[in-house]
Amino acid sequence: MNDSFAEALNNLGYSKGLSLDEAKILQDKIGRRGWNGVFGNSLRLYPADAEDLAEGGVGNFIVSVKPFFRAEGVDLPDIEDNLTEDGYVIRVGNEINIIYDAAELKRETSKGEPGLIWGLSMARTFAILSKLLETAGSRERIYAVNGGNDLFAFFLTPELYEVIMNHPDACPADGPYSPTEKYPLFGQPCNTDIIG
Repeated sequence: MNDSFAEALNNLGYSKGLSLDEAKILQDKIGRRGWNGVFGNSLRLYPADAEDLAEGGVGNFIVSVKPFFRAEGVDLPDIEDNLTEDGYVIRVGNEINIIYDAAELKRETSKGEPGLIWGLSMARTFAILSKLLETAGSRERIYAVNGGNDLFAFFLTPELYEVIMNHPDACPADGPYSPTEKYPLFGQPCNTDIIG
């Protein structure tokens, strides 16, 4: 079963951008490990610590995914971070994007919503990247895996996402999800076994 899973992913371009040897190693790993194998080495998975993003690291993160964007034919525009005590904005090309503002900073502390800034930073950063891909005509989009300090960005087409999440061993709480700005989970499926 895992060999057919690995083949289905490969047929949908999962190993795009890898050398033939790297693609073979990845396909063999997925064949052995099944669903867990998709979280191995590829150009699709990048660490995206939400704390780092919130503390002015959005620009550096965007630059870190350049290999994937290059494989998709997307040229990254100039990027400029502007982090102040009143909020965080980033210029990507000619577009100014609010990562969070003073009202959201206040909301996190005064309304007792811990993690709000981390979650918004993740959701808005990922939205910027998906928009760049869409504008370039790519079918790839960015999904999140985990959250907080354990956050990863996972680039997938809708078809790859479906194959991965329809695997019998797929665990929605540990798999890729579409980030939202909705506090407190920001789109992440919760594991009801853990929270009761």
